[in-house]
Amino acid sequence: MDEKSGQAKATPKKVDKRKFLYFFGEVKQELKKVDWTSKEELKNTTKIVLAGIFVFGMFVYFIDLVIRAVLSGIDIVLKFFIG
Repeated sequence: MDEKSGQAKATPKKVDKRKFLYFFGEVKQELKKVDWTSKEELKNTTKIVLAGIFVFGMFVYFIDLVIRAVLSGIDIVLKFFIG
């Protein structure tokens, strides 16, 4: 520890090239074990996700229209009674 500031001095760590290469070799082996989806399955799930996003977006849009109409109606009623 540094006596004046009370902080430990940082010592740079030397990266061992063998460990670095070993790590990426292990990553490569693990990626070979992954059960990747087929292109057909990927296309189908992508279509489902896009359709779901579209339906949800339309739902939000129509809810927005309803809320806007209700607030506009309240505004008209208040202007009628208050002036």
